[in-house]
Amino acid sequence: MMLSHLWIVGLLVAMAPGTTPHCCAPAQFQTLMDEVESLSSVRDKRFRRTMISYDEKSKRMAIHTIADSPEDEYDRISDFAANKSYEWARGQCNVTPSGPFIPACIPDEAKLVRKTFTGVSPNTLSLDTYHFGTKELQMFATVGANCTPVELVKMSPKIPQPDGQYLRVFYNMTMGIKDESVFTPPKICFQKGTKFEKGFFTSLSRHSIF
Repeated sequence: MMLSHLWIVGLLVAMAPGTTPHCCAPAQFQTLMDEVESLSSVRDKRFRRTMISYDEKSKRMAIHTIADSPEDEYDRISDFAANKSYEWARGQCNVTPSGPFIPACIPDEAKLVRKTFTGVSPNTLSLDTYHFGTKELQMFATVGANCTPVELVKMSPKIPQPDGQYLRVFYNMTMGIKDESVFTPPKICFQKGTKFEKGFFTSLSRHSIF
């Protein structure tokens, strides 16, 4: 079984070894993320809501995704220290190599394009928006204090706009991991019929946050 939207958890971007980041997200946090696949007013939109548990200290990440359509719903636990990723949906599980752990950081080459705030005075939150990316994918990441993710807009120049725009909004964030069991794979991932795939994932967007 190959799940259809494995790239869902992209928050920031993978950094090359030795690259100095502008800032990095907190080492441990849990957050909800809402995603709209297309910002087009005429194209069918695909909406997903994902709970993300991110643990840089133990190099683990877990996500639980609900969506408008059953084929877009799935769960994944990535244990980078063990180089294993468990992905399951509709009673089936895949176990694959996780690939390397990618810290959730704004890369050094990112350009600060906006400084603003949200909220009602005097209870405001300062926000910074950074622009970075490649010829294939441009990103605008907005972060709050301590580089906490707030919003991410991804645009693909190869897709006619606004169909090639993706919006992700992060909210209800808490620091730390309240329940370590979120990183425990279900029994179906250890039962007969589970698919074990060899190889090494090179798609960095699968396991990065920004």
